[in-house]
Amino acid sequence: MRSLWQFIPAVLLFFMFPSDASSEVIVHDLIAAQGKRITIRIETRGKFFSKGGEVVMVSINGKAAGNVLSGGDGFAFRQFTPVKTGIHRITAKSGADEGSGLLLSLKKGTGIVFVDVEGSLLESPFSRKPRSGSKEGIQEINRKYPVVFLSSGKAGTGALKAWLKENGFPELPVVPWDEGKIFDDILEKGLTIRAIIGSPDIIVSAREYRPGAFSFSEAEGAKEVKNWEEIRKILRSGGF
Repeated sequence: MRSLWQFIPAVLLFFMFPSDASSEVIVHDLIAAQGKRITIRIETRGKFFSKGGEVVMVSINGKAAGNVLSGGDGFAFRQFTPVKTGIHRITAKSGADEGSGLLLSLKKGTGIVFVDVEGSLLESPFSRKPRSGSKEGIQEINRKYPVVFLSSGKAGTGALKAWLKENGFPELPVVPWDEGKIFDDILEKGLTIRAIIGSPDIIVSAREYRPGAFSFSEAEGAKEVKNWEEIRKILRSGGF
């Protein structure tokens, strides 16, 4: 089953979620296992093209972490080993431009709840309005388990992060689904998938790992739910 998002013209998505192409310093969100080295990816670009050869000053949790130089493709890299678990804020500056991202560090074996933004938080594919109770549902889940948002459509992670902030959702990592490659990456890091809330395509892509799965439409291997209150009831009953 193909996601409806694959049939929405890119021009429509542009107006629903304004492009993040005007951003000139982008720090990509990451998930890491505690004590394991990870590579932070920073992108420097203009409104339309990458900007190579830019000096980028990096800070982690407010502390300077050195300078890096972006390559011809506009990407700069900085290695970091998270000693503590939890959210780490990474800030990057290049000239007058600045961007920030999140790194979620977890103990080995920790289970993550992945939430598909386009497939479970939007009231409908053509709406910018969040589903009723979705913000409260995310807050409740995040008190028990780490939550990571997935970008599965064409809106872009930057645009989705802006939408989440605009609608009062907790500030949590937003990472690309990338046709399911994110799940392979998580397992390689020694972490696990506690549950997935999202579209059929995303749930099917993780089927081999047999996570708990919940969808607002019929999906193989998932429990179909009508609203976020139903998900919250499942959480309280230990169904995650």
